[in-house]
Amino acid sequence: MIQSRVRKYIAWMAMAAAGITAATVCAQEHDSVPSGPAPVLMTVSELVQPGAEAAHAKMEAAYAAALEAGNGSQYFLGMGAITGTPQTVFLSGYSSLEEMSEVHDHDEATLGEKLASLDEEHSGTLAGVDTAIWRLRPELSNPGTVNLAKMRFMELIQIHVKLGHSAEFADVTKRIKEGWMKADPDFHYSIYRQTFGSATDDSYLVVIAMKSLADVDKHHSMLAEYQKGLGEDVHKHMLEVESADYNSTESNLYVFTPSMSRLPESWTKDDLEFWKPKPTVAVPAKKAVKGN
Repeated sequence: MIQSRVRKYIAWMAMAAAGITAATVCAQEHDSVPSGPAPVLMTVSELVQPGAEAAHAKMEAAYAAALEAGNGSQYFLGMGAITGTPQTVFLSGYSSLEEMSEVHDHDEATLGEKLASLDEEHSGTLAGVDTAIWRLRPELSNPGTVNLAKMRFMELIQIHVKLGHSAEFADVTKRIKEGWMKADPDFHYSIYRQTFGSATDDSYLVVIAMKSLADVDKHHSMLAEYQKGLGEDVHKHMLEVESADYNSTESNLYVFTPSMSRLPESWTKDDLEFWKPKPTVAVPAKKAVKGN
């Protein structure tokens, strides 16, 4: 859920950059979602209070439903953590920071009271929230054109690079890209650099969407081929850079959660069984027929 705290932050950012955007943007103007990776990515990570998991899931579904009913402009992908800290992560893509502020201004003007009420109830289920805004580094990425709605899992790799060492990171990442292009040209991923958030170093996010966890097995089995394609000297140099220039690296798996997501119809229309499943209707039990 995009918290009221986040909406206020975006409003402040808009005022600081260019004044308040007029809240007259129609939702239809934001229905044209690019097939490739978004130039600007917002991540919202929520830690749920122990024992409040069911209530949290219910509130997230209510938030998405309120946006849908009110023709809201926000779209987001909700995911649950399989590994790492138990949390829910939401991804929202935009063409620019300006579009981000327009989208949230529109929903604040048309649905602000309803969303604020949901936020208040929702906040009681949370132990913490972390929000960040990232910009795509296309020269480091190898994105695909497959519809994200066809995917079911995502690997997020966060790499914390020491301040002033981004050039070394870019050099190594380009070599990694070259290596995987040789081993498997169909291995697609997008790399973002944090521009707003809590990181105190140069933080990068690698986004890898997958149809199934078999994709993880596939690339694990190809590591030897990938390293052979790099060459021993290049591989050794990469390990040296990782040791000298990185503060830390963390990789975790997430599973898509349709009830906590709101994606454009253009993405989900061909897979409604997954994204918008019909409610299960219980079949009435037959009464026993008494004998004469």
